Amino acid sequence: MNNRHNQHNRALCRRMEIILLLLSVAVPLFAQQYPTDYFRHPLNLPVSMSGDFGEIRPNHFHSGIDLRTDGKTGEAVYAPADGYVSRVNISPWGGGKVLYITHPNGYRTAYMHLDEFCGAIGKFVHDYQYEHQVYAFDIDLPVDSFKVKKGELVARSGNTGGSMGPHLHYDIRYASNDQPINPLYFGIKYSDPIAPTIVNIKLYPSDRRTTLEGTNRELWLTERVKKGKKAVNVRRDTVVVAGSFYAGIYTYDQMEAGSSKNGVESIDLYIDGKIFWHYSVPTFLFEETRAINAIIDYPQYRKNREYYIVTRCLRGNRNNWSYAANGNGHIRFDDNELHRLEYQVSDLKGNVTKRAFFVRSKPSALLPDTDMTHIEMAGDPITYFKRFAKSYDGFRVEIEPYTVYESDYLTHHSSNDGGRLSQRHTIGLKLYPLPPHHPIHITMPVPPTVPAHLQSKLLIVCINGKDCSACVTQREGNNLTATCRSFGGFAVRLDTVPPTIKPSGFVDGKAVTTSTFSVKIGDNLSGVDKYACYINGSWQLAEYDGKSASLIVKRELLKTGTNEVVFRVSDQVGNESEQQYTLRR
Repeated sequence: MNNRHNQHNRALCRRMEIILLLLSVAVPLFAQQYPTDYFRHPLNLPVSMSGDFGEIRPNHFHSGIDLRTDGKTGEAVYAPADGYVSRVNISPWGGGKVLYITHPNGYRTAYMHLDEFCGAIGKFVHDYQYEHQVYAFDIDLPVDSFKVKKGELVARSGNTGGSMGPHLHYDIRYASNDQPINPLYFGIKYSDPIAPTIVNIKLYPSDRRTTLEGTNRELWLTERVKKGKKAVNVRRDTVVVAGSFYAGIYTYDQMEAGSSKNGVESIDLYIDGKIFWHYSVPTFLFEETRAINAIIDYPQYRKNREYYIVTRCLRGNRNNWSYAANGNGHIRFDDNELHRLEYQVSDLKGNVTKRAFFVRSKPSALLPDTDMTHIEMAGDPITYFKRFAKSYDGFRVEIEPYTVYESDYLTHHSSNDGGRLSQRHTIGLKLYPLPPHHPIHITMPVPPTVPAHLQSKLLIVCINGKDCSACVTQREGNNLTATCRSFGGFAVRLDTVPPTIKPSGFVDGKAVTTSTFSVKIGDNLSGVDKYACYINGSWQLAEYDGKSASLIVKRELLKTGTNEVVFRVSDQVGNESEQQYTLRR
C-alpha cells in the first residue's frame, strides 16, 4: 500500500510541475472557454459586487457573485437567457428563496435571497405552499414546465435566508452536476481598477525541528509592535530559517475605493524566480467545498476571520485549487544561501500586486531524529484514506475514508457531563485539528435511568467550549446514533422543554397597523422543526426568517374585524407549543 501511494505521489508531483507552468499564464485562457455574449446581466443596475466567486466563507467557498441592489429589496430580476425554471428552493437559512433556470447551452443559473417569485412561477409557489401547508420546500420541476425568455421578469431581489443585507446572489453552474463556475468568466462588464491588497504573510515551522528567527513559532512578516507609547507596524524583508517551513498569505481585492474586501483570482509564489506554488478557484464541487479548511490557516481563521491561504498541501485534500511543485508545499533550504521568495496576487482584470522577501538558510541545530514521538503517539493512529472505527467504554466513533485531510492521531478522554445522563466523551485530532470533511458517526447507549416514555426525547449533542448543538440523532435498539460535522465533546441529553413563542411588534387584542406581524420562536436544545399559523381556523402562510428567528405573517391575511390567530411550533424531538392571539384589522 505504501509503495502504491509513493508512486501515486511521485506521478502527481510530475503532473503538478506541468500544470503549474500552464497555470502561471492560463487564467485568461481558462476564462475564454466560456461564452461571453450568451447571458445578459440579471439586473438593470450598474454592476457592483459586495462578494465574488471563490471567496472564503465558514466551511465553504462562495459559489457566485453578490450583486448590490442599492441597499433595498424589490429590484427586478430578469432571466439572463432563454430556458426553463428547473428548481425552486425556499429555506429559512442559506440562500433563502432561490430560483434556478436551466438553459439549452448546458448551464444553469441560480438566484438567491429573493423577496418574491414573479409570474407563473410565483403563482405555482403560492399554490404549492398552501396545498402542502409549508413555507420551506425544495422541488425539481419537469423540463419546460415554466419556460422563460431572455429578459423576462422572473423574481425580485430580497434579503432572505442567511443574507446579511439586501442583494442578489447570482450563480452560473454546469446543468449536469450543479458545479458552479465564476460568473465573471461569462462576459459580465464591470470596473476594477484597483490591484489586490496583500495584508500580511506568515511563515510556519513544519515541525519542532524548524526555527524561524531562532524560535519554533509562527512568524508574521509584518507585526504590530510597541515603540515607546505608540504601536507601529514593523516589516521584515529577510528571515533566518533553519529547517523546513511553509508559507501563508492573507490578501483581498477591491473593485472600487471603500468597497467590500473580496476574494482574489489567483496567487503565485516564486522561489528564486521559479514558480513553486499556485492557487486559484475557477470552479469547484459543492461536495468538496469543506476542504477549504485544509488550505487555510484554520486556527487563525477561527480566531479573527483572517484567511491565510497556505502552501502546505495535505494528502487527504483531493482538490486542485492549489499546487506545489514539490507536492507537499513545504520549503527547505540547506545551503547557507539567501533566497528570494515573491508572491504575485492577481484579480480577473489583470491587476497584479507583488511582495518579495528573503530567506537566509541556516543548517538546523537539531538532529532529524529529535524526540517528537511522545507527541505524535498520544492517541489512536488514523490514516486519511482508511476507515477508522473504535469504541471507548460505550462510546463509539466511526470515520469514513478521506474525512480527515492527513494521517493523524485521534485523542479521546471522558469526563462527567455536569451530573447529567451520560459521560462526556471528547475526541479530536492531535496534529491537524481541522473540521472533518465528511460527517463522523457517533453511537452512545440509551441511559438506563431515563423512563421509557421520555426516551424519544433523547439526543446526542456536540459540545465545543460554551457552544452546545444537537446532532441529527436516531434510535437503534438500545443505542442512539448521530452524525456530526465537527469534533468535540459528545454527550446524551434529554430535551423536554417546548419551544418558545413571543409576540413581536404587535399587542394581543389590539389592531395590527403594519404590513406584517410576527412572533419570535426558539428552542433550548434540539431546535425548531415544524411551525404553522392558523387564522380563524385556516392555515395561512407564515414565512420563517432564520436570522431573526421570526415567523412573519402578512397583515392582508387578516379579515376586517376581529381575528383569532394561533401559532404552533414543535422541536426536533416532538415538544410542542401553541400561542393564541386576538388581532383586529
